[in-house]
Amino acid sequence: MKVGDLVKWTDIEECYHIACSRLNMPDLTGVRKCGIIVDNNGTNFFVRWENGDLRAQKPTTIEVLSESW
Repeated sequence: MKVGDLVKWTDIEECYHIACSRLNMPDLTGVRKCGIIVDNNGTNFFVRWENGDLRAQKPTTIEVLSESW
């Protein structure tokens, strides 16, 4: 994975979010289907999600949909 790649949450991350979220917590699975890696610090990838959120993600929580050049 690298800056510019399109990514999404892994299936495991989606399941974890659904199982561990509170009742009043918004469901984020719909807006974590597509995001772009904008930076990394060697540990986390910083992803701009389709709803505008910028979040740090561990490499094990996201998978590549499309690689950048």
